[in-house]
Amino acid sequence: MFIGVAVIAAVGMLISAKDTYLKLLNCVALILLTVSGGWTIRKTLTQGAHGYASGAFYWDALSALLLTVIVIISVYVILYSLGYMEREVHEKKLPRKSLKWYYFWIWVFIATMLLVVSTPNLGIIWVGIEGTTLATTLLVGFYRNKKAVEAAWKYVILCTVGISFALLGTMLLFAAAAPHLGQSITALDWRMLPKVAHQLDSNLVRLGVIFTVVGYGAKVGFVPMHAWLPDAHSQAPSPVSALLSAVLLNCALYAILRWYSLARLTTLGPDFVGKILMIFGLLSLALMVGFIIMQKDIKRLLAYSSVEHMGILALGFGLGTQLAVWGASLHLLLHALTKANLFVIIGSLVQKTGTRQIPRIRGIFKVWPYTGVIMVLGLLGITGTPPFGTFRSELSILTGLYKTGHPLLGFLTILFLTLIFAGFLYHFLQMLFGQPRGRYQAGESVSTLALAFPLLVVLFLGLFIPQSLNEALNQVVKVILGGV
Repeated sequence: MFIGVAVIAAVGMLISAKDTYLKLLNCVALILLTVSGGWTIRKTLTQGAHGYASGAFYWDALSALLLTVIVIISVYVILYSLGYMEREVHEKKLPRKSLKWYYFWIWVFIATMLLVVSTPNLGIIWVGIEGTTLATTLLVGFYRNKKAVEAAWKYVILCTVGISFALLGTMLLFAAAAPHLGQSITALDWRMLPKVAHQLDSNLVRLGVIFTVVGYGAKVGFVPMHAWLPDAHSQAPSPVSALLSAVLLNCALYAILRWYSLARLTTLGPDFVGKILMIFGLLSLALMVGFIIMQKDIKRLLAYSSVEHMGILALGFGLGTQLAVWGASLHLLLHALTKANLFVIIGSLVQKTGTRQIPRIRGIFKVWPYTGVIMVLGLLGITGTPPFGTFRSELSILTGLYKTGHPLLGFLTILFLTLIFAGFLYHFLQMLFGQPRGRYQAGESVSTLALAFPLLVVLFLGLFIPQSLNEALNQVVKVILGGV
């Protein structure tokens, strides 16, 4: 059971901070996580939704999509962490004894996210999301300097306020469902709720939906609740930033999608929560244009990009057509792969140059050509440039907008995406070319190109969608639009 693997791995990390021990234990844990998680994903997609431990744990196609993202990105990020954190110790940015706590909190973080996508209960999903806040607060402030501690405080306060709203929304849903499903935890079971959806008090559900979307939306990073995100991403160790952007935001969005699929079946109809998501989506896209174009800090630039992509996902899911939801489901996977890669390669770049300031980074192609190649691929992938898969997924969402009679919304989305592309192009071209500023140690191993593997997957999925993946995405669409 992968949650047990993550918990045992977390406890095991506290035994020793020796490099050999941490590498061995992490590799064993990652193998077990991949095998157990992969088995569950395969069974879910080939045999349908199924449970474990009398239904206490339950997975359907939507759960499997998020579980896939968690497993792939966790493996990628922890393998990268083994070298990255050793370099931090070698450069005396961290004491060696802190490494065991780093891996402890990483595995606790992974365990809480695995819980979120493995429970059929909306109340326990809330507990899991709150658990991610506790684990990641200590990771955001891991360097213990003034800026890191301030970012951690900002993160925990804003997310705690948000999660309190989500708790209030969950309690309102319980009040609406308890007369029909009983005064027990079953009243928050997303497998049972669709059966009584039309009998739920619409006023309680309406308030519950608003509180929940706003509450979890703070964790997703929707504008205007996104203020924690750039500070947390810029101050956390780069592997942690990758996990935050590629996985945590999607887990919070997953909680909203469970509410979304339920609310569509109530007397509120499919449009109520869809319109809320589309408003947040458009706001998130629009506001990020200025922040991305004017940005000087490379990690904050990637953080604002994550807000933008959460906006794209909100538009796609909120639109609620089969094509748009299919595109949004694919985009969720592709954004996770692309953003994790960018945070990893930028993390290495920041280690080499000692700065996050874009104007101070020049001439990457001259001193680190392999890093430059990966950055170009990352630039094309994150901006949805053809033939990358992100272009295909964004095109599906845009087509959905025009087909459903939203030409103005489609035009604005294209306009914002074009301006964001121009902003990214401007920043990345500055860093890739010109004369290096500083005495850097030139040259790097060809093995650096291995970091580009997720981007090659994104490129491949832009050229060809395997039938098995298409069928899996169609199953996800059915869950989101069908309610169960």
